[in-house]
Formats: sequence, structure tokens, C-alpha cells
Amino acid sequence: MFSSVEFRTAMRNVPGAVSIVTTGTRPGRHGLTLTAGCSLSTEPSSVLVCVNKSAGAHDTIKQSGSFCWNILAADHAALAQKFAGKDGSKGDIRFSEALWRELATGSPSLVEAVCSFDCHLSDSYDAGSHTIFVGAVVAQATNGDREPLVYVRGEFTVPRR
Repeated sequence: MFSSVEFRTAMRNVPGAVSIVTTGTRPGRHGLTLTAGCSLSTEPSSVLVCVNKSAGAHDTIKQSGSFCWNILAADHAALAQKFAGKDGSKGDIRFSEALWRELATGSPSLVEAVCSFDCHLSDSYDAGSHTIFVGAVVAQATNGDREPLVYVRGEFTVPRR
């Protein structure tokens, strides 16, 4: 058997796209940084994100029934740190340093994201310390010319072409 520390150490070697999941409307907006998100299906278009139950956004996603999955660009490392709570900020104040818009659900969409997927919550699954939220994509925005931000081995990086 291995420990949770050993598991976390091994997982640091798995690169992940850095994203911010947002939910709620002003002044009750919430968001968090995560790398645990992916596409789920193309028919119907859906994604999944894994959110820690202790995150401020967790209960708001459940209550509002929507979220936006924003894939961060290479120049968004400081924003990722802010939404990870590294500066101690919480809630709506985290949205003060970037341009946000609403697509279909009212959840905040990052204007300069590589891409954003605005979702109605279609299902959720208990998964230990996290909840897996499945979102039916109802709107999206893409800035395909932007380089994505990746997290691996405890650092932000940009994939080489």
C-alpha cells in the first residue's frame, strides 16, 4: 500500500491544463484554479471538472446549477495563483484583475482564456474529497491563437511546439 503523500508526489509528474472554474453572479461569484478537468463527450457536448468540497465555489455550483470552465493562457500564471487563494482573497474580489463576461448561464467567462465552456450542471458524483461535476456545454468562446498554461512538477510552464 502507498500513502496519499506518495500518490500526490507521483501525480506531480502528470501535466495538466491550468484552468479556472467560475460560478455565480455578482456579488456572489466564486472561482477556483484547477487542473482536474476534461472533455467528456461531443454528442452531447459535455465536460467534467473535479472540485474539492472545501472550495468556496463547490456549493455555489450545486446551488446555481451552472459553471464556466476557463482554460488559462501562458500569461495567466498570476491569475491562476490568485484563484488558488495564494494571496488570501476569496469570492468576488478574485475577479478584479481580469476582464470577464457572461455567455449563457451567467457564470463568469474569462475574455482572454484560450477557451471557455459555459455549462449547465447535468450531473454530479461524490468522489471522496472532491465532487465530479458534469456540465452540458451551452456556450463557448475560443481564442485559439493563445498558448495554454500547463502545470507539472509544481511549476507553471508552456508546452513547446
